[in-house]
Amino acid sequence: MQNSIQSSIQIVWPIVYIGGVIGLLLSWLVLSGDQQGRVNLFYLLLVYLFIPVMSVLLSLFSLLFGKGINLARLITAFPFLSSNTQSMIRKSQQLNMDKYWFLMQSQVAAIAFSVASLSTFFTLLIATDLNFVWRSTILEPSNVLPLLEIIAWPWQFWSSAQPSLSLLEMTQDSRMLLSTIDNTNYGAWWKFILATQICYSLILRVMLLAATKFWLNKKANSDLELTLQGQIKEQKLTSMTELDVGSVIHKLPEGLTWLNWDNIPESVWSLLETDGTSLGIGKLINRNQLMEQEQQQEQLIIVKSWEAPLGELEDYLNQGFGYILPLDWHASELQQLQLKHLQEWQRFTNNLASWTLYIPSKYMPKSLPKLPQSGELL
Repeated sequence: MQNSIQSSIQIVWPIVYIGGVIGLLLSWLVLSGDQQGRVNLFYLLLVYLFIPVMSVLLSLFSLLFGKGINLARLITAFPFLSSNTQSMIRKSQQLNMDKYWFLMQSQVAAIAFSVASLSTFFTLLIATDLNFVWRSTILEPSNVLPLLEIIAWPWQFWSSAQPSLSLLEMTQDSRMLLSTIDNTNYGAWWKFILATQICYSLILRVMLLAATKFWLNKKANSDLELTLQGQIKEQKLTSMTELDVGSVIHKLPEGLTWLNWDNIPESVWSLLETDGTSLGIGKLINRNQLMEQEQQQEQLIIVKSWEAPLGELEDYLNQGFGYILPLDWHASELQQLQLKHLQEWQRFTNNLASWTLYIPSKYMPKSLPKLPQSGELL
């Protein structure tokens, strides 16, 4: 179950590669500029600000009120994805986590988009002379500045990356006029553009990815815990049913031959307390003292409760009949059996027609409900 959940929230790399390719192509397209190499500032804001922010808002709105429409879900609609990816999608749907799974994949793809965009930006910034300008038919520098100041609010500490009215006036471009402005002013926008990419295209996505992964892991752990609790509860109910069916007696007939199969110290078994009747020890022997004629007598086999019954014991029991007494102790003091040990010995004894499990009531597990008395030997 845990492996299924963890595999369902793994990153799908083909989706990441597609996000990176889109970022590379769009950045190259807008940064190439016109025939004179001039790059429109508004086009850059469209790619590095408007598209990232609007896609985040659309994804969150769709997550809350729809099926979770985003880049990853759109990409998975195409048939070229591998069978492993399709299997992960089915697992996320089975776990009712598909909306958040697609949101997580979209954030990783968007981060790849941002990294590819930044790489392209730095490459062209170093290798070419990018000239950033802006054009508008109806807007004046004084109209544009308030919007840019709002955009630049998150990095107020970086003064050289802040827009200014003078820079807007110097870099306003007109196709009809020849510019007399120093070309160095056209490159002054690069810090503002870099900060815009880092803030709105990279950091925003990293934060959303972290939140999505946190929620996915929390839901996965919660679902796993509920599943395990259900399995434990079911196992307990099954175990109780098995114990009620099994034959466990609390009294013994007298004159039995006692076989100390596991060589339990006398200081332990001599403290055994029964339900007010004699232990009925006829003869006590260890396994190495066993003689063939004694196998044909009714016996009481003493064993360690925590050691699973092995084939050697089963082979011996198939040749005789009697009772099995599993004991548990600590520091030579007998104690109640653990429920799991009792269950194992009961399952073992139930497969042996000639043997019955004998446990004094005092040493029955505390968590065990009272067993039916029909199995007692009077």
